[in-house]
Amino acid sequence: MQTPREYLADLEFHGIKLGLEKIRALLTAAGNPHRAYPAVHIAGTNGKGSVAAFLDAMLRAAGYRVGRFTSPHIAAVNERFTLNGECIRDEELDDTISRFRSVAERMDSPPTFFEMTTAVAFRWFADRQVDAALVEVGMGGRLDSTNVVEPSAAAITNIGFDHTQYLGATLEAIAAEKAGIIKPETPLVLGEIEQGPRTVILARAAEAHCCVRECGRDFRYRIEGPPLNPIFAYRSDMWNIPPTPLSLSGHHQGTNAAVAVALAEQIAPVFPKLDDRAVGAGLASARWPCRLERVLDNPPVIMDIAHNPDGARAVAGAIDRGIVLLAVSADKDAAAMIEALAPVATRFVFTRYTGPRAMPLERLCSAAGGRPHDAFASIAEALPHAIALASHDRPLIITGSIFTCGEARTILVNQYGACPLQF
Repeated sequence: MQTPREYLADLEFHGIKLGLEKIRALLTAAGNPHRAYPAVHIAGTNGKGSVAAFLDAMLRAAGYRVGRFTSPHIAAVNERFTLNGECIRDEELDDTISRFRSVAERMDSPPTFFEMTTAVAFRWFADRQVDAALVEVGMGGRLDSTNVVEPSAAAITNIGFDHTQYLGATLEAIAAEKAGIIKPETPLVLGEIEQGPRTVILARAAEAHCCVRECGRDFRYRIEGPPLNPIFAYRSDMWNIPPTPLSLSGHHQGTNAAVAVALAEQIAPVFPKLDDRAVGAGLASARWPCRLERVLDNPPVIMDIAHNPDGARAVAGAIDRGIVLLAVSADKDAAAMIEALAPVATRFVFTRYTGPRAMPLERLCSAAGGRPHDAFASIAEALPHAIALASHDRPLIITGSIFTCGEARTILVNQYGACPLQF
């Protein structure tokens, strides 16, 4: 007999199937727990998790109980479900999976892994009586299983090329899918979005009679200081946040922090203790592992889950130079990621993470286009070599995928004394 978590893991073999029919059936059988608390829904190509982390910390600083559902996880599935920064305990996860498993086994075909985890999140949040649930879209928006929520506010962080086989080959097509989270008369916050996809989103928002707050129009931010220790300031017609240190590194976090503050403004009527003091405290205390996170000091080791060219450019913009250990998924544009990282990479170390989704090492090396590199069959083999190459002025950057960071982080914790994951 499979354990609940073994059953959940096996659902991954059913792949990705976008749609809302099965998640609605699961939640109906559970009494529609997603309607038991106010929610915030966050979509976008990059930055969703960082926005959720900032807003989570703000609400917690104001004294609220906050559930957060994010994906994918780094090392353990429990990370997808947090309450005030604490991951769901194994026994709670097993119990909640079991409650939905009995429903799923009566279906004509099983739910996907993501549909089941979404249902688990919504049920657990209700069981633990959260004051707010922050819900990150898994993929796209319109047909993502999280799109059953009826949020107090929503955000779209940005639009870039990712998951094009599911979402479309143009930014406008991708924007249309992400705009599917827009609900009638629900406040919407937009990050920095190019004109084409922005037009698509605004048209959908107008049809839904939404109040839209746009970065650069309705709120502005300033980001200063060194990329790994940024200072952030924010101004709108509602709040003025003076220069404040951001706990998450990288100048690209400026727009994520600004979107989180704008979301806080929109939900403040629902959460009256959420004031500018709590916002400032949240900006300075948010935690989101493996996002330009320094996990070792000697030599410096920095991890980032960047898994597309935009993410790779953000990493390159935050460091002067370093050794880059890279392993990516087979469906990613490795050549564009390497090109983005090349200006700061004094040496590439290519490898592959464990699992069927990893890009074969030969393909990754070929994508380098002749750039000098070292290659290793596994992260376990690549890490000691890369660490030996790193130095105080040439940190080791581990990037390319959340799977890369998860596997490397486990080794670094167990063998090099790196800090465990903290949320």
